[in-house]
Amino acid sequence: MAGQRRFAGIASEDARLPLLAASVVIAFVANAAGLVAGITSVFPHLMYLPIVLAACWFPRRGIAFSLAIALGYLAMTLPFAGGDAGPVVAALARAMVFVAIGAVISLLILGLREREQRYRAVFDNSEAGAFILTPGDGEPRIEEVNYVGAALLGSRANDLVGEPIIRFLDDPAVWREFQAKVRRDGAVYGYEVPLRRPDGVAVRVLESGGLLPDGRIILTLVDITARTNAEDSLRRTNAKLNMLGRLTQNDLLAGISTLLGRIGDGVQQFDDPALLRYLGGLEQDALVVQRSAEITRDYQDLGLRPADWQPLQSAIREATSCLLLPELSVRSWVERVEVFADPMLDRVFLNLIKSSARHGKTVSQVVITYQVGDDGLLIYVEDDGVGIPETEKERIFEYGACAGGGLGLFLVREILSITNMTIREIGEPGTGARFEIHVPLEGYRII
Repeated sequence: MAGQRRFAGIASEDARLPLLAASVVIAFVANAAGLVAGITSVFPHLMYLPIVLAACWFPRRGIAFSLAIALGYLAMTLPFAGGDAGPVVAALARAMVFVAIGAVISLLILGLREREQRYRAVFDNSEAGAFILTPGDGEPRIEEVNYVGAALLGSRANDLVGEPIIRFLDDPAVWREFQAKVRRDGAVYGYEVPLRRPDGVAVRVLESGGLLPDGRIILTLVDITARTNAEDSLRRTNAKLNMLGRLTQNDLLAGISTLLGRIGDGVQQFDDPALLRYLGGLEQDALVVQRSAEITRDYQDLGLRPADWQPLQSAIREATSCLLLPELSVRSWVERVEVFADPMLDRVFLNLIKSSARHGKTVSQVVITYQVGDDGLLIYVEDDGVGIPETEKERIFEYGACAGGGLGLFLVREILSITNMTIREIGEPGTGARFEIHVPLEGYRII
């Protein structure tokens, strides 16, 4: 079918020069006959035909051609004017119109061809598979496809023309849903679908599409099979590592519990002050290890599940529901804000509030607000406690910096960094702690 269209295009180009020459001959013969018969207002309009044809078919020569037509018309018309100013002016005006029409149409056609070549280059050389689908009588059929698209479907471009796109889908219902969204919204982006090539190979693609004015659909497919396979492999590996970590943590906690029990027995059995001090130091060290193991157990699933859009208010509400601090008031003013974050986002606010309660000494309330900035969203978590000294503002986020070897604020920063969020402490010492979380532009939305 593509070969037939190419042959038809070559035949029409070969016929252009004879057709143009015939239109020139007809226009000049008709005008000559009209001048002989004394008719000067009708036949000159026939000159538009060769001018328009030349400007459309040969736009780079359209202006010169229209100028030649205008000069030929003047050479033929002026001798019949007999020195009368009226016919001479009319002939000159018509000649100028001929040139203007040829110039305008030639420039428009050149602009259209340049844009067509530009978009043709984008279509043919895109790294994504590109398709143009025509509605047809039933399911949309492939009207045109680039090399990448043909290779993606394991075929040649010429062989795919006229084929229904639904032939290559594992689940035809997915295409019907996609097509309905395209026709309703005008465009759909990042729609993940499975394909099945004729050789039986399964391909996972990211599908996007847009509706053209004539009802056709332009479709792009990006092969993400390798990426999804790598993600699946990484997910399975993470699951195994998490299982191993969970078993190790259980063994570690069991061993620490046994150690603490034996230290307790030793405290009861011995009364030597030096030995008791030594046992007391061992007990504190064991408690630090125990607390770290418990915290890492709580965060062992960090990054295991994919990040997603989360209502900020819901995450804060989930965090405060786990608090057993009746004397602490937590107020949040973040309605309608959603952030793209790890599913453990609620632990961020839980740890920040706990940190305020544990280290703020005089803390009675925590307030959470937000502010939209030029480079993203700023979320503020502030309390009315004693604040944090300037020398400690960065160190509190380091591993094991908190009293007792805590990991809370270190893990807060790690959770946020998964989706490119950052956190810092900007409060004034003596007036309360103030944590500022920066969310990038693409990481938040107001609903």
